[in-house]
Amino acid sequence: MFSEDGPALDQEAMDEALRDADVLVLGFDFTDDRLLIDLRDDPRGHTPPIVEIVEPLADAEERQIWLSGRRPGLRPPDELLFFVWPHSVNALQNSPLIEGAAVRIEGEQRVNVRALLGEAMDELRSRERLDLAAAVSGGEGFETLWSRLG
Repeated sequence: MFSEDGPALDQEAMDEALRDADVLVLGFDFTDDRLLIDLRDDPRGHTPPIVEIVEPLADAEERQIWLSGRRPGLRPPDELLFFVWPHSVNALQNSPLIEGAAVRIEGEQRVNVRALLGEAMDELRSRERLDLAAAVSGGEGFETLWSRLG
């Protein structure tokens, strides 16, 4: 389904993802890297949550191996959800998905991850701006239709 701003966001699907997923991995059209949010609870409190920009991996199995190295001692994720975010970083930052992830982590792990989410959004916004500038100027990966006059 589409709105005037592109693909419409399915609030029920976002709520379901926040309720059921152990790990969210978001892809973007302006970078190969991913935003990873690990929602798994660590009852012992030994390993902090992960909210960071990570490199893409080949598949979910590789991601599980990566996660076991980053958060040792936690059970493997039951559900790892990957999807491509169809809008801007500002839309993501203001979406119920980011707020819901923060609320879930704070409620289950008693850890405030809002600063981590803010840092990730700032980095993604910077990458998005660079991609837009490259698109306008005909930078790497883009071809401009107009040449400079003069």
